[in-house]
Amino acid sequence: MLEELRTKRSAMTVKEVAKVLNLSQREIYKLAAANQIPHFKIGTSVRFDPPAVIGWLEAKMLTPAVRRSPYAHPHHQRLSDTA
Repeated sequence: MLEELRTKRSAMTVKEVAKVLNLSQREIYKLAAANQIPHFKIGTSVRFDPPAVIGWLEAKMLTPAVRRSPYAHPHHQRLSDTA
C-alpha cells in the first residue's frame, strides 16, 4: 500500500485513494469532509498529495498500538510510579 503511494508523482483523485486504501469512494469523501485525511480542493474536486497521505497513513498505523497500552492513558500509573 505505501509502496503504491510512493510511486505516485501527482495529486491523486478520490477514486485512486479509495483503491489504494481499499475503502469506498464514499468513505474517502467522508474522511475529507471531516478533515480526517489530508486533502485539498481544486474548484469542487477533492485531491490528495501522495506524500501527505503516506504521512497520515503511517501515523494511523502507529496510533492503535499506543491506544492499546494501559500506560498510554494519563490516569493509569504503573505500580512502580506509585511507590
